[in-house]
Amino acid sequence: MKWKLVLFCGMLLCMKINAQVERYAVVINEIMADPSPVVGLPNAEYIELRNCSSTTINLFKWRIDNGTTTATIAVNCLLAPDSMVILCSKTNAIFFNQPTKTIGLTSFPSLSNEGDCISLSAPDGKTTHAVEYALNTYGNLVKAAGGWALEMINPLNPCSNKNWKASVDEKGGSPGWENSVINKTTKPNPLEVLQCIALKNNQLLLKLNQGADSLSLSMATNYQMEAAGIQVIAAHAIPPLFNTATLQLSSVLEENRIYRFQVTSIRGCNSTGLERVEARTGMAKQPGAGDLVINELLFNPPSGGVDFIELFNPSGSLFNVKDLLLGSRNDAGLLGSFYPASENDLLLFPGEFLVLSTDTAFIKRQWDNSTEKAMLEVKSLPSLPDDKGNLIVMNKQGKSIDELSYTDDWHFPLLKNKEAVSLERIDPLSPTADPGNWHSAASDKHYATPTRINSQFGKRDSATTNIKMFPALISPNNDGVDDFLSIQYQFKEAGSLMSAFLFSQNGQRLATIIDNRLCGKEGRFSWNGLDSKNNRLPAGVYVVLVESFNLNGKSHRLKMALGIGF
Repeated sequence: MKWKLVLFCGMLLCMKINAQVERYAVVINEIMADPSPVVGLPNAEYIELRNCSSTTINLFKWRIDNGTTTATIAVNCLLAPDSMVILCSKTNAIFFNQPTKTIGLTSFPSLSNEGDCISLSAPDGKTTHAVEYALNTYGNLVKAAGGWALEMINPLNPCSNKNWKASVDEKGGSPGWENSVINKTTKPNPLEVLQCIALKNNQLLLKLNQGADSLSLSMATNYQMEAAGIQVIAAHAIPPLFNTATLQLSSVLEENRIYRFQVTSIRGCNSTGLERVEARTGMAKQPGAGDLVINELLFNPPSGGVDFIELFNPSGSLFNVKDLLLGSRNDAGLLGSFYPASENDLLLFPGEFLVLSTDTAFIKRQWDNSTEKAMLEVKSLPSLPDDKGNLIVMNKQGKSIDELSYTDDWHFPLLKNKEAVSLERIDPLSPTADPGNWHSAASDKHYATPTRINSQFGKRDSATTNIKMFPALISPNNDGVDDFLSIQYQFKEAGSLMSAFLFSQNGQRLATIIDNRLCGKEGRFSWNGLDSKNNRLPAGVYVVLVESFNLNGKSHRLKMALGIGF
């Protein structure tokens, strides 16, 4: 009878160990994708698993997959709660010197150094955890170059891509042991909608900032469109990350219209509570000339930094950044190499900024008030020389949307050091090619405003008639407050010539602000407060005289007293 009792208890234990497991019961806890150059661990790729549940789990027939190769655990491995196990290739298992914590797999997936998506699934085929990593996941350029593992910070928050960083263990990683960066007190990130792309006029692709419960994400009734007559009739969560879903609509979307909807009763990553998020979408328009503008440019970054390009959507339309190309012209005016602005769908809504850079982490470190969601990391940008250069934004038909030929002379002349100072556009509706429409970013904004409204922004006054000058008091010290004088004009017809001069109170001409410049129907010029020799004028009261005349002989003169203070 005793042996029957032992057998019965053994059967119960096996049933418990092999019972169906919940999602995130076992998670990918550490990844060594690039072991070379060796820091202190074996020159071998590995993946570490952790049991986050309260029960022992048998990993027999569990699978690890990276989209090209699937490896199956072919041995019984009882993983106790809060314990770890190392997965690696069968030939490398001997190097880890932890036989009870290491499983050698016959077809261990080859992990890409630049980035990969790894998924872990139970014997029933259901995904228990998936991780997508890239070079910027390390948060450290030196460690991303090899020899260091990626470690999960909080195993109870397994879906956030911000929950990973490079190991701080002196060996380069902590396989089989508690992660060196572990912090179980970090709070889970709330669920957010990153994008909702119209794949077709009746099909959407929803992108979330992290994985969600696949069942609630696949319920069409959890999506409520604000537009009358349009409903989500089908939804499908996409494995293995479950941070995207396709939505089928009952009716087609109208062009050039922005739609809003709510996603309700969604269960977030490893959460028991229900969340509600909002989203917007629409049919993207093919961009044309002037639809998007170059709004800010950093072409002389600090040592160890990178350039950035900021685009702005001043129109009322919606555009897909995937439809944009970035290039430049050589000295002969010929178009050289060009690069895609984005390899993936990315919507730019009216009034939104987008900063493009090869290292968005640097931009965030340098200007910590910038918005990470308004940044896009790209593999390459056109060359932006420090002295002068050219940048052109095109659509995929090769037609120019906006083009800028800049020189470092456009910076505020009294700047002692132009390094790490961006050029900001003053008015998004004024010509890109006009040097007077650009100014150095303000010093109190740390000389750049990526993803933010420009420190030197000056909106055109639509009610202006003829000529207007403002402000009446300028302080040209590049602090972002009244750094320059704006001369704004509006004529019934294009073709007027305009000049502007600065005089002392006794009538001495001190500066030529504008010299017979050809004007359109409306526009603006700016003056930086320096005399004709680029010297700083002393504080005081001056007189500005503006003269204009057209081909019909009609002329206009305007005088204004101008104060300069510091």
